[in-house]
Amino acid sequence: MPMIVIIEGGDLESPSRLKTSYPRPLEGEEVPITFIDMREVFAGWSPELKRTVYKNDFMATSGLKRVREVILLEVYNWLLDGISFIELSEMELDQFKEILDQFAEKGGEILYTRKMQGQWMINYFRLAEPELQQADVKCTSMEKLIG
Repeated sequence: MPMIVIIEGGDLESPSRLKTSYPRPLEGEEVPITFIDMREVFAGWSPELKRTVYKNDFMATSGLKRVREVILLEVYNWLLDGISFIELSEMELDQFKEILDQFAEKGGEILYTRKMQGQWMINYFRLAEPELQQADVKCTSMEKLIG
C-alpha cells in the first residue's frame, strides 16, 4: 500500500506528468514505485515520432538520432496505478542498486525523484523506511497465564 506523498505546497493531487508511462518529476516531487525489471537497450530520438524510441538491437536504430545505450527500468508507478519506465545512466543505476539493496534488507518504499547536479537533472531514488508502530506490551509470567 503506497503512502500518500505530499508535494511542495501541500497539494495531495499529483501532477499529470507523474502519472505517465515515462514520469519526469521536478526536484522535490516524488513518485512511489515498485521495481519490476531492468534491461539494457538502445535509445534514440525519432524525428518522425518526435520522441525517444527504445530498441533491443542496434541494427534496428537506423533513422534514429543520438543513439545511446541505456538501462531501462520497468517499475510499478503507484500514482499512475500502472507500469512506468525510467531511463538510467550507469551512475544512476549504481545509486538505484544501493537503494534496492537497502529495500531488500529493511523494507519500506522506494521513491523516485530527480535533482539538480550541476546544470543537469539526474534521476535519484530514496528509501522511505516503514514507520514502526509502538505497542504497549504487558509483562506477565507464565504462572499467571497457566494457573
